[in-house]
Amino acid sequence: MKMSPNKYFIIILAILFSSCQHDIIYNVFTFSKDTVYVVTPPVVTNPNTGTTPAVTSDTVCFNTEILPLYVSYCGSAGCHDAATHSSGVMTTDYGHIMVGIRAKNAANSKYYTIIGNGMPPRNSPQLTAAHIASIKKWIDQGALNTNCTKVCDTTVFTYAGAIQTILSTNCGGCHGAKPGSANIYLGDYASTKAYVSANKSIFLNAINYVTTIAASKRMPPSGKMVDCKILQIQKWINNGYPQ
Repeated sequence: MKMSPNKYFIIILAILFSSCQHDIIYNVFTFSKDTVYVVTPPVVTNPNTGTTPAVTSDTVCFNTEILPLYVSYCGSAGCHDAATHSSGVMTTDYGHIMVGIRAKNAANSKYYTIIGNGMPPRNSPQLTAAHIASIKKWIDQGALNTNCTKVCDTTVFTYAGAIQTILSTNCGGCHGAKPGSANIYLGDYASTKAYVSANKSIFLNAINYVTTIAASKRMPPSGKMVDCKILQIQKWINNGYPQ
């Protein structure tokens, strides 16, 4: 007996839904195309000294603070990346992340409330309280696709003052728990210093997105970090890895 197109489509949907490990949260194929909001916090020059103080802004920047968290902790290979999109969920770009986010409504944002309640899995690196607070603040501010350019003070480059946060945000999902992806663990000062000092060229080529290396080797996967964060890391290395 010839099957009607409608019945065939229903069967395909049933197979897809039954193969998921947990519920489909929203329609992953319909995502927001909101404008990218480029945010450049104002820089105020001290009239007495002529020096420029550290740039500060209350804006949570999607491109430097939120996207790296979702890519590193949720969108790694085999999970919610573009190739696998486990359970129909992708967390590798603004549009797909917004499938599970409700602007100014964190309590009803599934991709926020699930953090610590099954995701990431217990055997994977977990987001810190500071990470979770940043995501909530971003949602409360409207969950905008903010693309910030001036987000750090390059005169600060100690491990505790800058590098630890940069690595936790951008690399923690893969390299924040032992033994770490590809046996690279960057979860504490001693381990990070040991790896970077032994693999300085490889590490710098990766974070600078050098075109002579494979795209899969460029880090972090969410995209090249803004220049000031790369400069902080380079200064940390060049000044002897200050703690």
